[in-house]
Amino acid sequence: MIIINCGSMPKLVIIYGTGSHNTERMAIAIEEGARAEGIDTVLKNVNDADKNELRDADAVAIGSPNYNHAMMPTVKKFLNDISDIDLSGKVGLAFGSYGWSFEATDEINGKLKSYGSEMVQDLLIKRMPGDEELELCRRVGSLLACKIKK
Repeated sequence: MIIINCGSMPKLVIIYGTGSHNTERMAIAIEEGARAEGIDTVLKNVNDADKNELRDADAVAIGSPNYNHAMMPTVKKFLNDISDIDLSGKVGLAFGSYGWSFEATDEINGKLKSYGSEMVQDLLIKRMPGDEELELCRRVGSLLACKIKK
């Protein structure tokens, strides 16, 4: 038997922190949209994430709810831990749910950009995402997938 490897499929890694599951719902919908475009995805809660999964990713989406006018401490720690990974040429997305302000996604965007990611517009949903908001998340997942398809 001959196995021919024509290169790996494009891959999106989605890492999220969540308090009341709103950002988790967003992450799942982003993954659904990306998978519908036929790309590989990795979806992990930040507590279970391995920074090495980002090395061969073509796109990275990091999400956190806004928590006391900042991102969750676990997400901040993960972002600091990946400072040694070159994200140049990778598409980046900052996403999350919020109540009043956007510090979490602003901080995520700034970090990913400083590591070399080419950022798409941040995805923000106020409080719990409903059907319309989840559909928006799926469209963003689809957009990310289309951007990284070779």
